[in-house]
Amino acid sequence: MKNKSLLISTLLIFLPLVDSLFVPQVFGIQWHSPKMMYQIGVYLMFIKLLMVIAGIFILLKHERLLHQDTKPTRLMRLLSFIFAGLQVVIMASVCFWYLVAGTQAKHFKQQQHINVFTADYGVFADVYHHFTYLCYDKQGFYHQEPIASLQWLGEFSFTVNQDELIIHHEDSLGEHSKHISLQGFNCS
Repeated sequence: MKNKSLLISTLLIFLPLVDSLFVPQVFGIQWHSPKMMYQIGVYLMFIKLLMVIAGIFILLKHERLLHQDTKPTRLMRLLSFIFAGLQVVIMASVCFWYLVAGTQAKHFKQQQHINVFTADYGVFADVYHHFTYLCYDKQGFYHQEPIASLQWLGEFSFTVNQDELIIHHEDSLGEHSKHISLQGFNCS
């Protein structure tokens, strides 16, 4: 029973860590649209926090068996407590930030096969618009090919005309448009 509870608690603690650190959000699944996958990742953050808390609870519940454990088992428990504690602090902070400031879902735009994510890091870095070309398979999974990253354009809109991406934006100097060739971007 104690090995089973250690295994379950270890999975509850380290599975969210793997999703958070080693692969893109939501285990790197790219389905439907980048905005939807981002939103799933936001909701998954709350679930991952609950998973880690449950893992800690299981470890604490079976702590009385600690004296009978072997040295590797005690080491695994100690590492689990350390990683769980760090995750709880970080994930709780991120969840609190989502509740207070909101998410970045509003920074996604998509038209046809063109997706734009506006990376707004506030005072930490410049704001960039990342334009990507999306290709879908029959099951709705996609992959992205980068087109361009442009510095802050202000309010902007974009259209696709044949093999050209046309971005209309306005700044203090007036209205402007940028033309980016889409030749070579296709989903075949």
